Amino acid sequence: NRKYPPLPVDKLEEDINRRMADDNKLFREEFSALPACPIQATCEAASKEENKEKNRYVNILPYDHSRVHLTPIEGVPDSDYINASFINGYQEKNRFIAAQGPKEETVNDFWRMIWEQNTATIVMVTNLKERKECKCAQYWPDQGCWTYGNIRVSVEDVTVLVDYTVRKFCIQQVGDVTNKKPQRLVTQFHFTSWPDFGVPFTPIGMLKFLKKVKTCNPQYAGAIVVHCSAGVGRTGTFIVIDAMLDMMHSEKKVDVYGFVSRIRAQRCQMVQTDMQYVFIYQALLEHYLYGDTELEVTSLEVHLQ
Repeated sequence: NRKYPPLPVDKLEEDINRRMADDNKLFREEFSALPACPIQATCEAASKEENKEKNRYVNILPYDHSRVHLTPIEGVPDSDYINASFINGYQEKNRFIAAQGPKEETVNDFWRMIWEQNTATIVMVTNLKERKECKCAQYWPDQGCWTYGNIRVSVEDVTVLVDYTVRKFCIQQVGDVTNKKPQRLVTQFHFTSWPDFGVPFTPIGMLKFLKKVKTCNPQYAGAIVVHCSAGVGRTGTFIVIDAMLDMMHSEKKVDVYGFVSRIRAQRCQMVQTDMQYVFIYQALLEHYLYGDTELEVTSLEVHLQ
């Protein structure tokens, strides 16, 4: 008997229109009602003196209970820490890792995490710089190969599309002179058309991007690593749309409020703004109405009026 219960998909359109009335009044109320953080959650590892420099933003810290632990490096205190959290998918525990965009000093840790978690897919939902501000360090070579800590990353292929770029990397642990260590393929999907302010004008590009990610992540792989700059706003938005599309297909309903509430217990501030929250609903509606057909933008505008 929740105030914001799951919504049957055939009610999506009228419900969204109702909530968007009066400058998104009902959406803003619903977003404000979301729980901020779990009462018992602590961030002790993130707050340690040795780890402070590893955090991009002082107010976005992973909870101890859901943070990703790296294998400690002998003789390096607190080398098990990275600003990243496990996040559940629709029905899959720890389907995702939500991470902050690597800083120059944490790029090696980032690749260590990719290797240790057996990640095959990285989803990047920020540009390196936005409004002249560094949002994320470039953690990959433009061409050829580069070694980050003990992981060698070589670029195999780059495909640039309108809304996103796909980079294929081959990664390998170094320090193995015999070259017997297995190589792994990691694909980075880099969404490049998220505007500096707000959200994309239409969800179509994001839906195409998400579908590509879904179809390309191999069955055997570990968690999909999703990051923006802080690893909560756009990252949360992407994860919620992914999970709710799965729920839509499986149960013919969506539970955005319930799902965001649950993942906020795994990482703070997941889905950071009411605009991102509305965008999630618009993406779900777009998918429900038009599925995989690639509509012209204008027809969507007419439909939402």
